[in-house]
Amino acid sequence: MRGDRGIVSALLCASLLMGARIHAASFAEAEALAKKGHADEAIAQLKAVTSATPNDARAHALLCRVYATMEHFDDATRECEAAARISPNSSEYQLELARAYGAKADHAGPFTGMKLVGRIRGGFERAVQLDGSNVDALSDLGQFYVDAPGIVGGGTDKARALAPKLMALKAARGHRLLGMAAAKDGDYGTADAEFQKELNVAHSAEAYVDLANYAMSRKQWAKAAQYAVEAIRHDGKHAGDSIDAAKLLVKMGRNMDVAESAYRAYFSSPAMSAGTPVFYVHTLLGESLAKHGDKDGAVKEFQAALALAHDYPRAKKGLGQ
Repeated sequence: MRGDRGIVSALLCASLLMGARIHAASFAEAEALAKKGHADEAIAQLKAVTSATPNDARAHALLCRVYATMEHFDDATRECEAAARISPNSSEYQLELARAYGAKADHAGPFTGMKLVGRIRGGFERAVQLDGSNVDALSDLGQFYVDAPGIVGGGTDKARALAPKLMALKAARGHRLLGMAAAKDGDYGTADAEFQKELNVAHSAEAYVDLANYAMSRKQWAKAAQYAVEAIRHDGKHAGDSIDAAKLLVKMGRNMDVAESAYRAYFSSPAMSAGTPVFYVHTLLGESLAKHGDKDGAVKEFQAALALAHDYPRAKKGLGQ
């Protein structure tokens, strides 16, 4: 009998081990699909993972990110809430949850947006409390303090208080936060100096995008376009910073050829990410082509986006127009 029990135990262990390997493979496949922008397939795979293992926080968090990029914000917040509930001490999941609430607020009416502000601030603050070295959490919290009015917990004084912590971890982000706070207060001399310090420290595409955004906020269109073009030139991997820069060029109606080349370069980039999915970039390219009358080209791009994410509202709207 003891021998039989030993065989049963061994078979059970082998079965559990095999299940864990299959689960790990399924998540890895879903993650690869999400990075390549195959939203429909990634969602199906991740739903299978969370159905089989409901307490897999990684899968819920990634599902949240995919839903958010597809503008399915109720689904996104539900999945991020699940991830944060499963792993309440994870700074990363608290940050993802705050971002999901923020994206939902940006696309909602003012009443819903105001209801979510406390959750957004609380999520960012909790992420920083859990891990004071989380640069992205510190950056996002600082930006919230700059953008939000004092009545809901914002304030440039609070942003400046975070700057030394950011400076110690990533100096460029610290200078950017100080530049944003100075610009919000109308101190453009200090803002100019801080954004230039960010560029001097980092020499990165991200820093050029920040300078472009700042120049746009000052209605310095020629400077903004110049910085955006430099961001694309400095982004050797053709990653998300190039897309951010290209969006600014299209918004200004300047250097559209450079912007469209950046969009196309992303389709073969080694730095694709779930945060900047391919279906989104196809949609951006379609919108740009439509602006200067290439309707056939625009239709192809919107169709390419919908082939990856069949229910993406922005691509459906573009195709309908």
